[in-house]
Amino acid sequence: MSLPIRAPRGVKDIIPPDAIRFEKIFEDTTGILETGGFQKILLPLFESATLFSRSIGGATDIVEKEMYTFEDKGGDLFALRPEGTASLLRAAIEHHLVDPGKIVRLSYGGPMFRHERPQAGRLRQFHQIGAEILGPLTPSDDVDLISLIHRMAVSFSIPSWRLLLNNMGCSVCRPSYREALVLYLSQHEQSLCPTCRHRTKVNPLRVLDCKTPSCQNILETVPRITDFLCPKSQSHFEQVKSELDSLDIPYTLSHQLVRGLDYYTETTFEFVSDALGAQSTWAAGGRYDGLCQELGGPDIPGFGFAAGVERLWLLREKAGTLPVVASPPVWMTVFPLMTEARPSALKLIRNLRENSIPTTGFFGSVKIKSAFRQAEREGSRFIAFIGEDELRSETVLIKDLKTGEQTSYPIKEFSFIAQNIRKTILPA
Repeated sequence: MSLPIRAPRGVKDIIPPDAIRFEKIFEDTTGILETGGFQKILLPLFESATLFSRSIGGATDIVEKEMYTFEDKGGDLFALRPEGTASLLRAAIEHHLVDPGKIVRLSYGGPMFRHERPQAGRLRQFHQIGAEILGPLTPSDDVDLISLIHRMAVSFSIPSWRLLLNNMGCSVCRPSYREALVLYLSQHEQSLCPTCRHRTKVNPLRVLDCKTPSCQNILETVPRITDFLCPKSQSHFEQVKSELDSLDIPYTLSHQLVRGLDYYTETTFEFVSDALGAQSTWAAGGRYDGLCQELGGPDIPGFGFAAGVERLWLLREKAGTLPVVASPPVWMTVFPLMTEARPSALKLIRNLRENSIPTTGFFGSVKIKSAFRQAEREGSRFIAFIGEDELRSETVLIKDLKTGEQTSYPIKEFSFIAQNIRKTILPA
């Protein structure tokens, strides 16, 4: 006998009833974004690999190590999307949704793919919900979107959450910081891990992300990017902090917070929780003022974030706020007691479904015990029997599996049957 085929490493099946709760987390989060005026955009699962190398950065871990790429039959190189911002911007530019004179708010959601080492809260196929503001933005727009994520933290009772905040500077002040950072790292080259020695030459900001203990010791006294901000970036940062204070949204300055993508400028942030262990970040993002132009669009600012749905699940599970499946997935199981009753059973099933009653049929046995077991497996509240007596009297016998009460109904009174079932399942 052949060995069973299992899901690939880092890919997780989401089975009932968790699949319903998982989708409800999407709905809850998207609902909060909708109150902020964000409209949903549906994006393809794969794009030209060039899109991600141009936007994320060729020297990032995502592009160098983690992207799933493949060559199609025409010889073009594609990549399963590792994140959503680049795809959303590509679509917004291609379909002329962006314009220097207007602000557009777009949200997205779905699976992303990165070849990472799987662990709790980190999978190779994972799910994100994100949102982007594009147009003539101000620091207040940064704060406005951060305030929506803060609302998620409060609404979902995220345990032990904190907001980490930094400013990455701009094209004016970043070069002087890069120069100072490279000088500092070069002076401590022998203490850096091999990866960070390479990063010092090609992408020194990535060194600030390193979690290797030897590098962490060096980073304790690394130059702070906020000490190199030009007046414009400094003013931007001060306004963001001031307006967060005015909204009573607490934050912690994190001078090593650079995120794992090259396109960030100015404000960067992460919402973290100690309840997640090593994978503490559950939502993160920032400003990316030059990215739209880099991808062939107008020179307009952008600000966005992404939240990890698997991590939201873990946090809401710890908080006891996972969505509840309010009613059984199946309300009624219809069991014809004889072959001749099957046409009536099928008609009853169809009409109950048309009256919005989730209904299944059980046709493969004449044993009542088997029908009860099937109804129990499906979570049915009711089981309906159609036998010889019911065919003769044109009725159906319906049993409430919770109370044991049995009621006979005229089988053609589909609306009346549905109304009584609905009153029981969804009492006023």
